[in-house]
Formats: sequence, C-alpha cells, structure tokens
Amino acid sequence: MRFTVWTAGASWRAGAPFFVAATLLVVVVLGLTFGLTSFQAHRTADASIRRGLLERRRGVESFLAGRTRAFAGISRMSAQVPQFRERLLQRSRGDVLDQAEAYRHLLGASWVLVTNERGLLVARTDYPAEFDLDLSRGALIARALSGEQADGPWLDDGAQRLSLAVAIPLRASPDETPQGVLVTAYEVGDTLAQEIKQATGSDVVFFALDTLDRPHVVASTLPREEVGAVLAADTAALRRLQPDSAAVELSAQVAGDHLVGLAGPIRSAGGSVYGGFVLYCSRDAELAMFPALRRSTVVALALGIGLALALARRQPRSPRTTDSPGLPSSHPGAGP
Repeated sequence: MRFTVWTAGASWRAGAPFFVAATLLVVVVLGLTFGLTSFQAHRTADASIRRGLLERRRGVESFLAGRTRAFAGISRMSAQVPQFRERLLQRSRGDVLDQAEAYRHLLGASWVLVTNERGLLVARTDYPAEFDLDLSRGALIARALSGEQADGPWLDDGAQRLSLAVAIPLRASPDETPQGVLVTAYEVGDTLAQEIKQATGSDVVFFALDTLDRPHVVASTLPREEVGAVLAADTAALRRLQPDSAAVELSAQVAGDHLVGLAGPIRSAGGSVYGGFVLYCSRDAELAMFPALRRSTVVALALGIGLALALARRQPRSPRTTDSPGLPSSHPGAGP
C-alpha cells in the first residue's frame, strides 16, 4: 500500500541552487552598478566643484578689484583738492604725517604713505619713524611718478603682511610732472578673508611669496597651521601661477575633511606674482548624498534577500508517495 508523505524541505533543496545563483547575480549586478555610479558621482562632483570654484574665483577677483577702485576713486578726487595736496607737499614731515593719519581714518585704510617727487618717503602712518627711504624702484611708485595711477600688492616682509595699495600722482593738473605720490592701502587680513567667505560661501586662504617663492599664509578662514603646511607642500604647483591663464588646482586634508582648492594670483603693478589666494570647497560635502544612498540601498537589498529566504522556506509542501512494507500493494486493474 502506498502512502503520500508531504515534505517541507524537498522543494527548497531542489530550488536552493537556483535561488543562490539568482541572489549572487543580483549582488554582482548591484555591485557593478554601484561601482559605475560611484565613479560617475565622483566625476560629476569634481566637475561641479571645479565650475563652482572658477565662478567664485572670479567673484573674489571682482571683490578685490571693486575695493581697489573705491580706494583709487576717493584718493584721486582727494588729490585734486589743492588744500589737501598742499598739506601733503609743502609742510614739514610731522605735518604730513598728521595729515596722512587723518586721511587714513577718513578713508578706512590700513595705512597711508607719501613720497616726494623723487620717490623718497616723506611719511608713512604705520611706520612713523621711517623717512627718506628710496621707494622709486618699485613698480607701484615708479608708475605713479611717471604720471599714471597704479595699484597692486605691497609686501611687508618684516611683519609678514600683504596689502593691496593704490598709488596716485600728486600734481595740480594732468599735464604737470608729479610733485609726489600718495599711496593708500588696505591689509589682506583675516577680516577680509571672512568677508569674502560670507560673499562666496567658500573658505579662502591668502598667501604671500618670499624671495624664494615660498608661500606663507597672511590671512585664512581655515586653521593656519594645517593649511600653511599644505601650501608649503604645494610650492611647485603655486609657481604655475606666473602664466596669465594659470588655473592651479590644489587639494588638502584639513580637520579630516577633503578639500579641493583653486588658486588665483595677486600681481604687482609690474605683473610679477607677489602672492595669491586659494578658494577651498569640501569634496566630502559635495558627495555627502551618495554614501547615504548607497547605505540605504544595501540595507534594502539585505532585507529583500532575507524576505525572499523566509518566503522560500514557507512555500507549500510537495507530496511524495511511498510504499508501506508488509502490506500488499494495490495496482489499478488487479483482481481480488
């Protein structure tokens, strides 16, 4: 006699290899998809960061140029006032220093200096004890003595300060030979860096170059020690700022964050690079959404596989017919 026995694991064992193969195939396909997606996401993020930094670099250049134009416009108008000009040219050095200091406060400048017609220093507000220094060999003063308005960086090696200065010829009319030069400047410091960060949304680092073209940080919205070491390591890259079309890209690890930077030069009135600035953007922040998406997808895949396994083990049982020993079997068509 035959008995029908329902087995729970027979169909599972029969289908298990196919299920495992299908699961592995899904995992492989998802792995390849994640790899390609990750590669494309990184390329897209890098391109987006590069475009953003280029736009922000132009913004920084416009910001600095706008402030320089404002200083130049006010100084040019002031130099056209006879009483102001005479106070800078025809009085004693002490009187010139007092007038220069009053003008510095009025303009909101970091410092002001005045030279005579030969380019010799008459007075300088941040170094009041200095005078008679020959400044005529610098491009900024030399151009102003030739009758042209000039602007550019002014590097103070002793104090390791970088300023952006405007030089205005002191003369009664455009046809006359300059009787002296008025220089007004604003310092490139941390306050300026913070203003630029608020305007652009990016961290910025200003640096000056020494006589060996080594950079040192003069202003920064990032920790100076860490970013200073990064710039020192990228000295060779920063030398590429000399060409007009240079777009020097840098990278840094600051406080565990991967930053991508784009450098811009600060040129003297003669065209030489005295320093520059670097705008930094967080690459990790740009890619922040992709790891979260990857984690959620992996969790969903694991839950899907677990659910499939549970459903496979709970599928309907398969019947199996067996003969019982010791009892006669019954066949269709057999007689009594």
